[in-house]
Amino acid sequence: MHFPDVHIMVIIITLVFIALDIVSGLVQACVNKCVDSTKMKQGLFHKCGFILAIVLGTVCEWSISYIDLGFTVPIQIPVCAFICLTEIASILENLGKITPELSTSKFMAIFRKDD
Repeated sequence: MHFPDVHIMVIIITLVFIALDIVSGLVQACVNKCVDSTKMKQGLFHKCGFILAIVLGTVCEWSISYIDLGFTVPIQIPVCAFICLTEIASILENLGKITPELSTSKFMAIFRKDD
């Protein structure tokens, strides 16, 4: 079965960012001795929501080739891009908590919004 307009690499890249955020969050919690099963459970539910958004965006984009849903705008890539950007921000936050020297580095300044 062929699925037109489904960008598998975009999905894989997005899932890798999600996995990196999970790993960086676990490392950060271990380093700072603040492992909390409630926070971990909430975080996993949050990740499940992201995965469901990916599935929804993918199914919508795939189905518009067959069903008139009232829109033809591709949404899979924008959904995945939003999730990737969100995960990058979270990973950077975790890196700053794992290695405090990074939070004041020039590298992190690239991602920081100065008021």
